[in-house]
Amino acid sequence: MFRLTTPHILFILWVTLWLTGLHAGKYRNRPPIKGEKSNRRISKQTHCQLGNGSYEIEERWRPDLGPPFGILHCVHCECIAVQRKKKFVARPKCKNIKNFCPTPTCDTPVLLPEHCCKTCPSQGNLAGLEEDLATKKLEEDDDDRKMKELTVLLTGKALSPPVPTEGAARGYFTYMKRNLHYTIHYVGMERPTWVRFTDENRNILEEHKVAEVNFHIEDSKICGVWRDVPKVYRRKLMKGRLYLLLATNHHPDGLVFGRFVRAKEMRLKQEVYSSVLLPDVSRSRETIGGGGIASVFLGQEKMYLNLEFNGIFTHEDARNVNVLIRLHQETSLGTRELLTETFHILSKVDPDYNAAEIRFDLTKSDESMLSRGKLILEITSADGVRVLSGRILPKTTCNIFQAILTTRASEDRYVSNSHPTGFAVLSPRKDGSVAYSVYTERLSGPLLKLALKTAGPTNADMKTLSEVDKLYIKDSWTNGTFSNVSTGVAESLLLDDLHLHLPTMKHRRELIGRIRQRLYTEAFLNGHPFLLHGNNSATGQVWLYIDSLCHLHYEVFVSGIANDESLPNGRIRRHLVELMEVPINHHKRNKKRVLKKFDGEEVGDILEDLTRNTFANLDYGKSSFLVTTKTQGFGKSVELETQLNGLPVPENCYSHKQKTGSEVYFPGDSKLPVEKDNKCYFEKKEYEDGYQWLSPHDACVMCFCKRGKIECDKTVCPPSECESPITVAKECCPMCPEDNHLLNKDVSKSRGCYFHGDKKFHLAGTRWHPYIPPFGFSRCAICKCDAKSQRVMCRRKKCPVLPCAEDDTYREHPLDCCKKCKKNHRPDQLGDEAHSKNPHEILAAGGCRFRGEIRTNGSEWHPTVQPWGEITCINCHCKDGRARCKRMKCPKLTCVVKVHPENECCSRCLDPSEIKMKGNLHHQGWRRRRRRDREEH
Repeated sequence: MFRLTTPHILFILWVTLWLTGLHAGKYRNRPPIKGEKSNRRISKQTHCQLGNGSYEIEERWRPDLGPPFGILHCVHCECIAVQRKKKFVARPKCKNIKNFCPTPTCDTPVLLPEHCCKTCPSQGNLAGLEEDLATKKLEEDDDDRKMKELTVLLTGKALSPPVPTEGAARGYFTYMKRNLHYTIHYVGMERPTWVRFTDENRNILEEHKVAEVNFHIEDSKICGVWRDVPKVYRRKLMKGRLYLLLATNHHPDGLVFGRFVRAKEMRLKQEVYSSVLLPDVSRSRETIGGGGIASVFLGQEKMYLNLEFNGIFTHEDARNVNVLIRLHQETSLGTRELLTETFHILSKVDPDYNAAEIRFDLTKSDESMLSRGKLILEITSADGVRVLSGRILPKTTCNIFQAILTTRASEDRYVSNSHPTGFAVLSPRKDGSVAYSVYTERLSGPLLKLALKTAGPTNADMKTLSEVDKLYIKDSWTNGTFSNVSTGVAESLLLDDLHLHLPTMKHRRELIGRIRQRLYTEAFLNGHPFLLHGNNSATGQVWLYIDSLCHLHYEVFVSGIANDESLPNGRIRRHLVELMEVPINHHKRNKKRVLKKFDGEEVGDILEDLTRNTFANLDYGKSSFLVTTKTQGFGKSVELETQLNGLPVPENCYSHKQKTGSEVYFPGDSKLPVEKDNKCYFEKKEYEDGYQWLSPHDACVMCFCKRGKIECDKTVCPPSECESPITVAKECCPMCPEDNHLLNKDVSKSRGCYFHGDKKFHLAGTRWHPYIPPFGFSRCAICKCDAKSQRVMCRRKKCPVLPCAEDDTYREHPLDCCKKCKKNHRPDQLGDEAHSKNPHEILAAGGCRFRGEIRTNGSEWHPTVQPWGEITCINCHCKDGRARCKRMKCPKLTCVVKVHPENECCSRCLDPSEIKMKGNLHHQGWRRRRRRDREEH
């Protein structure tokens, strides 16, 4: 029997290892297996895509741009979750921390590898500091984008010294994306002229002049926006160290004053009604200058009030002071009937600001009275002498309530390329009613009614709160009022929980839109709404407004446009708003300009760089506003558009004409940029560069187009040749009576001449200065219509030879053509120009603005730089509105030794004798320096 001994086992193991080595040798020279790139689609709802990397929510990184840039160590990115409609999607957010690095305390800081901030050698690693810095800046940026509500109580007692006014005001403020939108509701006081934001010492930080209000803004309401609030003032605002001051004509230093308070401290998230409380001076004059505000929000059969007030306490009131709060209802006879009252104890009394929270039971009858503005609130001192009172009304706001109207998705089977669409604008009133203005297009049949509904337990279960069946329709507009409304309507309106339904007769179809509250902007106050429509189910609305400074304000709201989630293979889709200009000149092509890209359902901005040609095209009424979609791999398509027909354009935005009373002035300088075609637009007409024409408003005014700018000059008449000249109809300059026999009774049949210079017909015997563009009327030449030949004869005015030197001459008047010799007095010299123009005229004629000085077109000068004075080696030249400076060109020198003299601009060659002298001097200087160095050592 064969037995396995130790040598046999070793042999078997050796053979096994040898065979294994042979098998492995086949793959020894093959590269290691590499993982294939995953084609798995990353969800945009949970991951951010930046470059070639994918990052999950809350993950942080530093972007890598690849060679030659590499990793940006100063940029920190974070993947955050952003809400879009009812979903959260992932979006990258990056912040550069380079400008926020701390200043090193040493003289020789170093920058360590893979770091952003410099550090001292002894300070060590700053990785943790940089990460904390990035975290702080990302959180600050995120905090700036969050909406914050603030409020202000404005009374005369808050000022020092107090102002004895019987009025008070309340300010609502919404901070959003570094802009502060505000509504100021004032009662019992004259209209303010200035809204001033101040610090605690009443130093003005920002002030807004109160503008005239439009038809949908009540007289007791001020609307505005403080745009781009600086960071230092944002900190004051959030810490309660910013104040508001209202100034009036009779109180320019301020009538009422108050401090900003964060709304979250007062629980105003569901405020529906409010009241401004005024002092009842009929009971006591001690309350004058005081006031209060009440913020009202509703609960289940409860009414909660947050009160702020002052003015009802004496100097003796300090702690544990009783205050009586009463709620009255106004009867049909106009009297007050007490509903309920309660006492509230203030643990500590402040003379300027006190706050209290009160709760009242609310019955159905009380709710009805509340919705109709029939409830009155009173705050009374314990002895009943000092009283503040005010009517409870729907919350006053400048925000706009609007709805974009579309059909239901289930009804799209009836929809062709022209589906019904529209928009609605609603405005709550003081009596509790809600006014509406509805614009519709492409309706398949007449409207049956309008209904306000709110969502029930399910989306299909809608509860009707109010409706109107008698409609007044004109030119696609339906205007009216929802009169019978409850407190639920006001509450749902402010909470964006209200829908507008417009059923039509045909197919029983409905136009439906959710009513949303939009923050106040200038576009809403003075703007013009346009309906955006396309060939699909998407629709939208744009508000446009051009202010007196020629800035275009726009606010766009869309509904139903496609989003990124419907794209395959992770493609990216971007929405753009564009302005398409249709020029007045039909031979020109249409021009598109991308205004902004956006995500979501709304976008707005202000354009400040539109040209005069653009405004002329907008006034023409053929341009369009577009919402386009740019999809990766598919190009760009138009989703929505509207023609801007009827958009009000201020005349000064496309024309230089400005009317003042019965006179017409034509300023030559315009702050608007000029397009490269250099054409001019005047009275809705286009003129080529260099063209001249008579003003349609005044036959004695000539206009000229010069590089896109319009220059107009009044006719200048030469001195008369007779003592008593007469003025003839349709003539700008007077004529002598001896030429009167040349006139016909019918002036149009009189003899005369046609002058091409001013494109006018001149009567025989008349004299005038010729119009020579671009210089205007030449006062050194006189033209005359010869009565015999009926030809224009022009001659240059001859100046007498002066017996004095040129330096001793002057012009007696700025418009004189000839100079005179100086006598005993020495008037200011005006130079050689016959025209002494103001800076605006010089700039309009092609002049330049250089370092605060006005230079005429064609002038040359040496610039002055302090503290060195005039730089003679640099020549500056003004040409056609642009100042250019160049250093003097020096000739090329071929010599070996060159020298640059101290007071000369160019170098020169040295003569042989100078070379020897300078060489000796250089050698002597070198020997002296060497001897000095030896002595020091």
